[in-house]
Amino acid sequence: MKAKQALRALCAVTIAAFTSAILAATATAQVQQNVKPPAGLQWQQMNEIVFNSTNLSSTGTDEERTLLAKIWAKEIQGTQKSPINGSLLPSFALIGSVAHQDETVVLSIFDRAGYSCIAPGNGRDMINIYATCPLRIVRLLSNNQAKVQNLPTNFCMIFGDDPNTPRTKNHNEYAYDEHTGIVYLRTIQYGKVVPECNRAIQVFKR
Repeated sequence: MKAKQALRALCAVTIAAFTSAILAATATAQVQQNVKPPAGLQWQQMNEIVFNSTNLSSTGTDEERTLLAKIWAKEIQGTQKSPINGSLLPSFALIGSVAHQDETVVLSIFDRAGYSCIAPGNGRDMINIYATCPLRIVRLLSNNQAKVQNLPTNFCMIFGDDPNTPRTKNHNEYAYDEHTGIVYLRTIQYGKVVPECNRAIQVFKR
């Protein structure tokens, strides 16, 4: 409930405030790769919002769509047009949120054509379907100010839903360990965890 209330507060933050926060942000979250998450975590699937498409489904709420449209405003504005009909190509964003005391942290990954993600390889021998992308952290402080941090292009991202790669077996998950203040991220591909995509982010100090 607390995280939902914080998301509503974040929706009220202006795009200009997000932009200035991104420019002013300092490194506050530490990341570990290829970690083994502790047992007993409560995993949640990251919600997905699809922009510029009526054919591809989203799983996120209207509030999450509003929030992601602000967090990724610059990147969405740079969306390329289809060479076939001139319409804007789809873009995709994943979102998850955790709360502790009077702060809430939103984690989000974004991809579109021409963005800085590294796309999965093509070819008959290619197995992996995940891209690797930057991750953006938005921290809502107790005074309703937002602080934003961008992390490097090494976070696995799977998006979309179709009969060959259904979302039930191909998606991103996150879990929060209250004892350590760490958020764990993992990628489920073909129904199995991809160990090299495991990430641990220290979002709250302990």
